[in-house]
Amino acid sequence: MGAMERRDAVVIGAGAAGLMAALELTAAGYDVEVIEARERVGGRAHTVRFPDGRIANAGAEWVNPEHHEVLGLVDRFGLGLRSGGGFEALVVDGWARVDEPADAERVEEALEGLEGRLTDHERPWDDPVAREMDRRSADDWMHGAGLSEGERAWMTAYIHAEYMVEPGELSELALALAADLDSGDTAYRIAGGTAELTDAMARELGEERIRRGDAVRRIEHGQDGVVVRTDTRAVAAERAVVAVPLPALDRITLDPAVPVPSVHQGRGGKLLVPYARRPDTGTGDRHAGRVGFQHVYDNAPDDQPGDPGVLTAYTYRPLSEDEVVETFG
Repeated sequence: MGAMERRDAVVIGAGAAGLMAALELTAAGYDVEVIEARERVGGRAHTVRFPDGRIANAGAEWVNPEHHEVLGLVDRFGLGLRSGGGFEALVVDGWARVDEPADAERVEEALEGLEGRLTDHERPWDDPVAREMDRRSADDWMHGAGLSEGERAWMTAYIHAEYMVEPGELSELALALAADLDSGDTAYRIAGGTAELTDAMARELGEERIRRGDAVRRIEHGQDGVVVRTDTRAVAAERAVVAVPLPALDRITLDPAVPVPSVHQGRGGKLLVPYARRPDTGTGDRHAGRVGFQHVYDNAPDDQPGDPGVLTAYTYRPLSEDEVVETFG
């Protein structure tokens, strides 16, 4: 390992959060370096490009009207937006529900009862209502709201697809926040794929400030600043910004140790399935049988080459290869 390098600040992780932090620090006059374990930037913003010209988002995908920062960046970098559309279904009790049944409408009415109860979205820990909600689970909320068996099945399928956990593992507070931020059915995709945004952020930051393919192993911190160590080098700085997901943070030693609150993350995934023809957008439920997926929709934008589509499937639990082949084979 060579001589110690020095920066004003080191950002660990070149996902959207890390790139944004680096852009703001650079704009404030700091000498910043971003260290990324992968060879690509973007983190969870990952766009797959197929040989025939199709694209699909393997990671972050939707931009909602309340995503003001993202919309500002889209405008800043001159990116286009596409509205959502096409085939979409939630899998409930073995049926891919293309049209929302009455059960779903009654669940939505019950969720509306959570709107406006929180007093401070920015500092929920200072909100006694939020603290009380955080002690209850989504399962508790369903019981308290008096949902029927069919309504509970719909809500459970929604939680599996949206949060990728069981209702007993999700806080009622998450439901209340979602109710306050709900923008209805309006959602957009970035025209060329979500990676267009993080690639534009990286270009503005400058490749010379991004170190790719170099995993951080250790962060030593104290009154004099920090030392960030990878397998090949060490960088000293006044501050380090850690912008990595919790599983990645588990692989970095913090010295001295910093207690990180236990956060139970979803354990699901997203599968892209290219088809020779675009899925049928007509109405009508489909029998899905015993499949391991909870949410299925057409990912490919309408103006892609030819008629093929890319089906996206969410699952909240690990699936075997046999289960995947049985569902989509």
